[in-house]
Amino acid sequence: MNTANNVGRSLGWLLVCALLLGGCLKPTTNNILYALQPVRQPPLGHDFTTSKELILLMPIQLAPHLQGRGLLTQRTSGEARASANHLWAGPLDQQISQQMVADLKDLLATDQVAAYPGPRYGVIRYQLEVDINEFSGNGRQFITTAVYTLSDSVRKTIVARKTFRQTRPIDKPEYSGYVDSGSQAVADLSREVAAALLSAHRSQPVPPIRP
Repeated sequence: MNTANNVGRSLGWLLVCALLLGGCLKPTTNNILYALQPVRQPPLGHDFTTSKELILLMPIQLAPHLQGRGLLTQRTSGEARASANHLWAGPLDQQISQQMVADLKDLLATDQVAAYPGPRYGVIRYQLEVDINEFSGNGRQFITTAVYTLSDSVRKTIVARKTFRQTRPIDKPEYSGYVDSGSQAVADLSREVAAALLSAHRSQPVPPIRP
C-alpha cells in the first residue's frame, strides 16, 4: 500500500514539474530590432573634395519622448505610444548621427565629415548641431521635425539655423515601412544641410592660413 502511495506521489510530482517546465518553456514574444539605413545620393557639389578641414557633427539631441528604444506610433488623441517589441537596434541619436555622417560624405564628395569628437588632431571648419523634436509615424505618414545650426568655427559665427519639417507617406503598413520612411527623412535632412554647407562655403572666401 505504501509503495503504491509513493509511486502515486512520485508521478504527481513528475506531472507538476512537467507542467511547470512547460510553462517556463512556452515561446515568449521576441523583440524585433530595426536600424536606419543610409540612402545613397549623388554629390551636390565638389567644393569640399580636396579640403583637409573637418565638418564636425555634434551629438544629436533628441526630444525626451524620443529617447526610448521602442518605435513610436502617433495616436489620433495626439499621444505617442512606444512599441514594447519593435525596438531600435541601438540608441536612436547614434543611428541618426551615423546616417548623417555617411549621407554628408556622399553629398559633399568628401571624407572630411565626422561625428563628435572627431579625429584627435583634425582641424574643424564647420560645426553642425541637430535637435530632433519629432521622429515618428502614425501608420500612414512619418513625421520629422528638426532644427539644425551650422557654425563656422574659423570665423566663430553661425552661418545657418533652420527648421526642417517633413511629413512623408509610409509605403508599407509594417514597421519596416516606418523605418524606411525614417531613413529617407534623415537622408532628406542631410541633403538640406549639405546644400546649406555649400552655400555658406561659396559665399565666404576661405580665410588665409594662420602662420
